[in-house]
Amino acid sequence: MTLDIAIIGGGVGGLTAAIALRQHPALRVQIYEQASSFREIGAVVGLAPNGLRTLEKLSVDDVLTDAVGWRNPSGIPMIFRHWQTGEILSTDQYHNVQDRRHHFARVHRAKLQKALLKKLPADILHLSKRVVSVIADDEKVTVSFEDGTSITPDLVVGADGIKSRVRKAFVTNHELSWTGEAIFRSTFPYSLVSDIKDLPQDSIHWTGPTAWLFGTRIGNDEYAITASFPINQLDPTAPFQDIVWNAPADPEILHEAFKDFHPTPRAIIAIIPHLRRYANIAGAALPHWSFAAARVVLLGDAAHTHGGAFAAGASLAIDDAYALFLALRATIPVVPLTTPTAEESVVTREQISLALGLYEATRRPQADRVLRTVHQGHGEARKRLEGVWRTGVGEGDGAFRARFKEREDPVWLTEHDVEAAFEGVLGKVQEGARGRGARGAGGDGVVVEAKL
Repeated sequence: MTLDIAIIGGGVGGLTAAIALRQHPALRVQIYEQASSFREIGAVVGLAPNGLRTLEKLSVDDVLTDAVGWRNPSGIPMIFRHWQTGEILSTDQYHNVQDRRHHFARVHRAKLQKALLKKLPADILHLSKRVVSVIADDEKVTVSFEDGTSITPDLVVGADGIKSRVRKAFVTNHELSWTGEAIFRSTFPYSLVSDIKDLPQDSIHWTGPTAWLFGTRIGNDEYAITASFPINQLDPTAPFQDIVWNAPADPEILHEAFKDFHPTPRAIIAIIPHLRRYANIAGAALPHWSFAAARVVLLGDAAHTHGGAFAAGASLAIDDAYALFLALRATIPVVPLTTPTAEESVVTREQISLALGLYEATRRPQADRVLRTVHQGHGEARKRLEGVWRTGVGEGDGAFRARFKEREDPVWLTEHDVEAAFEGVLGKVQEGARGRGARGAGGDGVVVEAKL
């Protein structure tokens, strides 16, 4: 009994999915990545307790070390400071994180990718595989690549990011809209900032009414900043309205944009050796994540286009990958080392359909909540900013402070237990299946009957 799975995309979600799925002996996994090498963009990645716990279950132990991931010495996962005074406006807190290794970690993306790649054999990794089409019929799904090759796996996992070509093949009208923010990132040796007076060793979010700058150590030897400010969308001549990804930018942009900020973030900005620019984009929740009669499924940013909010993208994708594994493990039995019957040797479409239904039922509630929160936040920010752009009068400091004190506790996101969520969904399905067939979503609105 085998199931051939093609994972499209070799980012955090795709690599984690491969590590997880390979734990099931019936699942044969291959990864197809459009880049010519596994050389990730130099940017900081946040790994929340949920993502770290899941990686530990998969024995990706490198990310639990201080050499790879920076954990705040104070034990506070996130600290928000006033943009001018440096006062603490708000903090996040752990609710049930006993192991320090599971504290929120800031990691260089390349180091995270390296840790994941160590868990995979080289012969399942296929580079320079840029998707040109994904076509499904009644019998199969075919993925064609720019190099002229094609594959027909039993299941395609679209883990190819927010601009997913796999998603585009089945959801042609899914729009990604610019949120109105310009995002800037840089990573560099920690030694460049180590002499700054009173430089916080905790990761700090310097937060203003419109702009913000996040500074953090990443691992033992590097430092990273992410900064953002809104662009006046009522002014067609305003700069940075183009949709770019990882474009070079002049650090002088930040000098001007943050000239009124606290001396510490200004001192950090003064030594930034290089800068990259991004346009933050996001899309609405999808009605479902599986397609083509359970031959295609999405995970990570391909499934939920939230635009990097909450620094949650990596951990969301990691939990997606693990939930997909749990779902397939629950529906595809491990055949004993005896001669299987013809019936036992085939993974049925009903089994796959039920697995994808379990996967979506486990992950959709959290992902949809993230998207609702993101779009609500962007809508509220847009209303505030339009008032500023039209009148020239900004939000008062009192109103800004009050708004920040009302922040929602993100524990529902950062300490989410994906395995417990899956077990809850599975329990409900098993309860409903007693004495009848269990209903599973087959994608494209198809509902199938399958026995647990």
